[in-house]
Amino acid sequence: MKSFIHASLYLSLSISLLAPYSVLAEEKNAEEAEEKTRLISVVQVENRALSPKIMVIGSVYSRSNSELTAGIDGKLEWVQEAGTRIIAGEVVARLEKTRLSLQKEQQEAQIEYERVGLTRLNRELQRLEKLITSKNASETELDKARSDRDLAGANLKLEQIKLKMIMDDLRRTEVKAPFSGIITERKHQAGEDISRLVSIVSITDPDNLEIRLHAPLKHSRRVKIGDELNVYHSEGEFHATIRSLIPVSDIRSQTFEARIDLPIEMQDAFSVGELISLALPIAPKQLTTLVPRDAIILRSTGAYVFKINADNTAVKIPVELGDGEGEWIAVNGKLTDNDTVVIRGAETLQDGQQVKLQALAGTKIATAT
Repeated sequence: MKSFIHASLYLSLSISLLAPYSVLAEEKNAEEAEEKTRLISVVQVENRALSPKIMVIGSVYSRSNSELTAGIDGKLEWVQEAGTRIIAGEVVARLEKTRLSLQKEQQEAQIEYERVGLTRLNRELQRLEKLITSKNASETELDKARSDRDLAGANLKLEQIKLKMIMDDLRRTEVKAPFSGIITERKHQAGEDISRLVSIVSITDPDNLEIRLHAPLKHSRRVKIGDELNVYHSEGEFHATIRSLIPVSDIRSQTFEARIDLPIEMQDAFSVGELISLALPIAPKQLTTLVPRDAIILRSTGAYVFKINADNTAVKIPVELGDGEGEWIAVNGKLTDNDTVVIRGAETLQDGQQVKLQALAGTKIATAT
């Protein structure tokens, strides 16, 4: 009985020790099967008309950027801090208005004086017009009274215009933002006397941006207003439209300027002053062979793609890379628009390796064996 129990325990222990090795063996077989059969994705080569391009550097600018002046002479009472975000119409600087307020009161008194004089001359003219009918006044006296009345009326208008000018100067003592933005620089401090042409603050709108580029003048005829350019930055690539062109240059720079609308959805991705790259066409469009960027395999010896032949073999094709267009890139190699290239799993293929094509959920895939 005791020997039977020992035998049973030995058998259980043997099974327990062997079980993990059996599982590992099954997993190893599964991995070997997976290595023998790998799924790869393929896509057809395309031929499209593209223009050869050069890369140029552009800068991000605000479409609204101003240095604000008061337009009058005076002493600064208060200036808004740099870095403050303000809205259109908000006061950003204020000048003392004591002198102008006194001038306003003086001018109002002068207008009242001229108005009283005009009233007196009107009454005098009316009196003479009544006397002229009874021959008790001469035509000369009447003409003089009419001239004096008209001259007083003109003087009143001049004094009223002077009052409007003083009121305009009073309004200018409060410098207001012409658009919403950020105060980027405070050029003068409270207590300083300034002239009408001196800048007080700088303001920039960081939410309404554009791209400006300067490119060789000889390429200016290759672009026009409304053209889309490829823009490249740290977070990817997008298209932007040329809004205006300035195809003139000075003798030294020999460049033209293009101003490009930054798409609304990309506004938050950029800051004023940031540098970005743009692809500028330099020649007429020509038929170009393109493959997805994912099809390109880069090695120290060069770039290549894998083409799937009619007999379902993978063939390594060396290529020279050209201009990019979104997810596609121009290549120069032994490819036609009827060829199929591998876009996923190409790193695992060998030149001449056999593959098996099959359809999966509407996508063409191949099985490498």
